[in-house]
Amino acid sequence: MRDWRSVANKILGYKLHHKIRGEIKWRYFSPHNTDKANPLLDRPGEDRVALSDEFARIIGSSPVTLIACVTDVEAAFSYGTISGQQDLYHFAYKPISERFQYHLQDINDLGIVVSDHRGRDSDKMFRAHHDALVNGRGATKSGYDRLIEGLFLQDSEHSIGIQIADYVAGAIHRAYNVGDGAKAALIKSKMRGADQDAILGRGLILHPKNAFRSSRGS
Repeated sequence: MRDWRSVANKILGYKLHHKIRGEIKWRYFSPHNTDKANPLLDRPGEDRVALSDEFARIIGSSPVTLIACVTDVEAAFSYGTISGQQDLYHFAYKPISERFQYHLQDINDLGIVVSDHRGRDSDKMFRAHHDALVNGRGATKSGYDRLIEGLFLQDSEHSIGIQIADYVAGAIHRAYNVGDGAKAALIKSKMRGADQDAILGRGLILHPKNAFRSSRGS
């Protein structure tokens, strides 16, 4: 993404201005979060809410394109190939990576995938899954000619991109899980397809498509 440095500088400036020393996670903004690693631990609930709104507005005003997948877990486990959390993670990754490939085609650019480090065994399986998607061939597989290199894994504390992704995932999860779309509304304009009023299926994937049951979050 050509303007990534400007996005990173906005986030770093936000953290510096508010004296936030540590990584940003969606759950840290919760007034009830007491994680020892939370850099907002000494901030009252109303301050955390205001800081969360400001962070969402930074994302909403930045030159980014957001793609997210909401998975119906019960429907996913009805598939014979899904038997655990790892399978579910990979199940959701395929439609996200496909939409990323389509986005790169739209803007005639190349891209890389950077993901949060989750542990040695999980990372090894995820790399294998990514490689199978990118290099596999078949009627049900998308071409991934716009993705370069392999899968990059990084600790979230060292990646502003992953911290943004964590926040976006949290905001959209809240919209669909409890029907509170306030934070998601602040970033909606950056979802792929928003400029054409066509977010569903492009920037927001409801997965699996033919079995997804919830209509919340719109």
